Amino acid sequence: PPPVSYVDRLGTTYPLNSPRWCADAAEADGSPMPLMLTDRTGGITRSQIDASVRSLWRYSASFPLECASPISLGEGCTPLVRRPFGSGGGEVHFKCEWFNPTCSFKDRGASVMLSLLRQQGVTHVLEDSSGNGGAAVACYATAGGLGATIMAPSSTSPAKTVAMRAYGAEVELIPGSRQATADAAVAAHGREGRGGGSVFYASHAWHPFFLQGTKTLAYELWEDLGFRAPDNVIIPTGGGSNVMGCDIGFGELLAAG
Repeated sequence: PPPVSYVDRLGTTYPLNSPRWCADAAEADGSPMPLMLTDRTGGITRSQIDASVRSLWRYSASFPLECASPISLGEGCTPLVRRPFGSGGGEVHFKCEWFNPTCSFKDRGASVMLSLLRQQGVTHVLEDSSGNGGAAVACYATAGGLGATIMAPSSTSPAKTVAMRAYGAEVELIPGSRQATADAAVAAHGREGRGGGSVFYASHAWHPFFLQGTKTLAYELWEDLGFRAPDNVIIPTGGGSNVMGCDIGFGELLAAG
């Protein structure tokens, strides 16, 4: 397949050989313009799954870059439990994502995003989060030898930030709204980080590598169901990274035939 690139909404592409989280151009209101990745010509087939790997890295052939040394804690490969549902005698499958290392599906995105960013030379990451995203990035950054700073609203429950600190991240509490925290994180991109390197904004809501991790949910469901895609997937959502990841993953599988 042709090389994958970053691409913005104007169609401008950027090579993957250096890290970036937004386009050179800004939106009409001056805010950063997000990036996605150019489409692959198709997903992977069952023969390209590395069955020797018991984590989402079994689908690494579908990722935009090869990664010789992924940051992995066994994320993915979570149970798919079939149970009766409702009064009509129907059954559904529940995907138990709390079996991931930090008890959240965001471990999928954090593993792939931080692995590929570390390979690109990033040494210190910054995330803005009041919950699971911050915990996942803090955990995987420490596991990969990266510095991590998590910005969270000052109103965030200490029960949430304690996990980020326990994993080794520096937590900065930002006064004001959730948007104020996001704005502070954007402004902090590029500042000096621990150990002298610059801080890179590695946001679960912005970086397209994060969606490369969440797309593995689609590949996993396909494999769990005997290499058949489900008829429907119901996803509780906040920011939408699981929905977008499944769209990418099932789209690749459809393109692969």
